Amino acid sequence: MLIIHLSDIHFRKSEVETTQDPNFHLRNELLRDVESFCARLGTPAIIIVSGDIAFGGHKDEYIFATKWLADLCSRCKTKMSSVFVIPGNHDVVRATADKIMVQTLHKDIKSASDISLDAVIRGFLTDKDGARLLYESLDNYNAFANQFLCDLLPPDRTRTFRDLPLNDGSILRVWGLNTAFVSSTADKEGDLFVDPSSMQITREAGVTNFVLAHHHLSWLRQKQSFEDHLNDVAPVQLFGHVHANRIIMERDWVRLTASATQPDRHEAAWEPGYNIIEVTVDREGAERRLHVQAHVRIWQTAPGGFRAKEDTRKRSKGGEAKYVFEHWIELEPWEASHATSAPAAPTERANIDAPNPAAPSVEVMTAMRDIGVRFYQLSFSKKSEIAGRLELLEEEDTSQPDFERFRRVFLRAHERKKLDDLKRAIEEAEKG
Repeated sequence: MLIIHLSDIHFRKSEVETTQDPNFHLRNELLRDVESFCARLGTPAIIIVSGDIAFGGHKDEYIFATKWLADLCSRCKTKMSSVFVIPGNHDVVRATADKIMVQTLHKDIKSASDISLDAVIRGFLTDKDGARLLYESLDNYNAFANQFLCDLLPPDRTRTFRDLPLNDGSILRVWGLNTAFVSSTADKEGDLFVDPSSMQITREAGVTNFVLAHHHLSWLRQKQSFEDHLNDVAPVQLFGHVHANRIIMERDWVRLTASATQPDRHEAAWEPGYNIIEVTVDREGAERRLHVQAHVRIWQTAPGGFRAKEDTRKRSKGGEAKYVFEHWIELEPWEASHATSAPAAPTERANIDAPNPAAPSVEVMTAMRDIGVRFYQLSFSKKSEIAGRLELLEEEDTSQPDFERFRRVFLRAHERKKLDDLKRAIEEAEKG
């Protein structure tokens, strides 16, 4: 399985689509580099962006991000539905997060003791008004993420996931966590948070957890307990935010911290980069091992271009340098032939607010994302007209943010066997 991992792209409204864009050449070289890799290694199963897609959380920045990601997907010979995103601090609209009422909630969370912290966060996320205050600053991000079914809405959807089939029939479960719900201009290291659901990722037969979060562990208040939990349940862990590529390989896990795709050019250690990750399951009898190969790509100058970061601690048998970080992790025994069914999706409350209320199959979720990407491109009025005509909106939706109303359209279309009708309606609208 091939995975493309980008982080901290920071599309800035004042720069993109202008002749003075300082990163146009850099992005073009990245596209060419990814295209070259995909031509050799194959089509990626998923393209991950681990936060900070935008610079200021502005709608126009996400419009450009959608166009650029479409170009990336085209060069990789994959669909836009393969994109998987999580929010970072730059995806927060600071003017909203800095409002007095929001800051009051932030201060209550930050002042909570270690013993009471989870209860305080849970209390706000399960309160309708508190949850809205904490998540309103991510509305523009959520409208963008909605096309990939990665949008977030507390209390039941503060994390997102996607199941991907591995080569032995087992599942790679990609989890996306939100570390930005207490983010504002007051951010400082060690003073951001994960919510209680992030500590409830569980192990399951035939499932390998692959967890990503924007903020590095060092930026989180619960860093030690969260790290301990991830090391128990997640063989692969991805982080962004710190703009420095690092890879740590231990017996039970591998942890990658990504370079920024577009770091600020005034940073002292300016080094753009991204990761290409190969994941397979190796078998020998009943023994299973997760084989992880990380191609860490970094920018060099004179001559300019992306190159491989060298693993200086390992050499080939002939003494040559190794440019792939390679690791094997033991997995539990599992046989597809002995399984009565595919591994179950994570247990959530069975209603329209849950990530998979009717537990759609991987194929159905892919089809829904394909539709979602096209639906996102339509005007608000066309979206509303289609949803109304197909009777996919309910009275209870009126109090929800726009992105949530349209998410419910996709899920109801599945539940009511109207996905084909929705697809045809979108095709008609695209024709004008």
